[in-house]
Amino acid sequence: MVTLIYKKYEKFEKTTDLKEILKISRSDFLWLDLLKITDKERTTLEDEFKVKLDLLSKKKVRHSFRFMESEGQIMINTRLLHRDGKNLLGKPISFILMDDFLISNHKIPHLSYDNIYKEIELADISKLDGKKVLLKIIGKILEYDIDTIEDITSRIVKLSNRITTQSNLDENLIYDITTLQEQLILVRRNIIDKERVVISISKSDHFLKKGLQKQIFILEKDLHSILDYISFDFERLEYLQDTLMGLINLRQNVIMKVFTIVSVIFLPPTLIASIYGMNFQDMPELNFPNAYPIAITIMIFLSLLALFYFKLKKWI
Repeated sequence: MVTLIYKKYEKFEKTTDLKEILKISRSDFLWLDLLKITDKERTTLEDEFKVKLDLLSKKKVRHSFRFMESEGQIMINTRLLHRDGKNLLGKPISFILMDDFLISNHKIPHLSYDNIYKEIELADISKLDGKKVLLKIIGKILEYDIDTIEDITSRIVKLSNRITTQSNLDENLIYDITTLQEQLILVRRNIIDKERVVISISKSDHFLKKGLQKQIFILEKDLHSILDYISFDFERLEYLQDTLMGLINLRQNVIMKVFTIVSVIFLPPTLIASIYGMNFQDMPELNFPNAYPIAITIMIFLSLLALFYFKLKKWI
């Protein structure tokens, strides 16, 4: 899908007709958004704008390719967070700034773009260009990232409640903690990636000449705050992991304590039974009158004595 925001009659209009887009003067372009474009559309647009639009095929973007600046063009590669069911993914997106209009190329619809379209349609046509739109998009993407982080935080809170209230602590809780840690790692990697992009933008003469330092500074502060929040969530998950392992060990210790007490209580009767269960001929106690009830009484007495000793020491 190809969407163009362009100037018309002193206001901004939107069109998704590629044939109409090719007829519009490039000086009227503001933002060209490319979503899951076909090979035919890509070839047509590459021929029209004399630029490569296949940057998203790169699985790993080296630092030198995140931000590339030439005389009249800036290329930016970063990633969008995207939730696919329960899985959190990082999908690539590229931006190309040409002659004060912006081209964005990606493969997933982004919820924040609808709000940007509305803001642009109501904006003053004389105060908006491709660079300002790029900064708006990065800001909206960060808002979406914050929503994702808050969702992870709420799941951490629910997990904490499960750990403190659930009587049966199993390996599923450990799996849930590990899953949240992996998702936070992905979020942090994406945020750091955007931070590098914003730092590169802050050093670019193309943006400094436009007087956009304030907007860039706000983005940098937002990125630092998000990274601090992610660090807090990491610490919380580590605390929950330590708490969970401590509770599991404590319950295992209780089980081992019960087994130990039972073993010690039955140890004296077992010893007596083992002695008189030996098959020796010369064992005079076997011929004593009332030998059996005496042996049983001694066994019970020794078991009760061990039980009394444990209670005296407050071990049970």
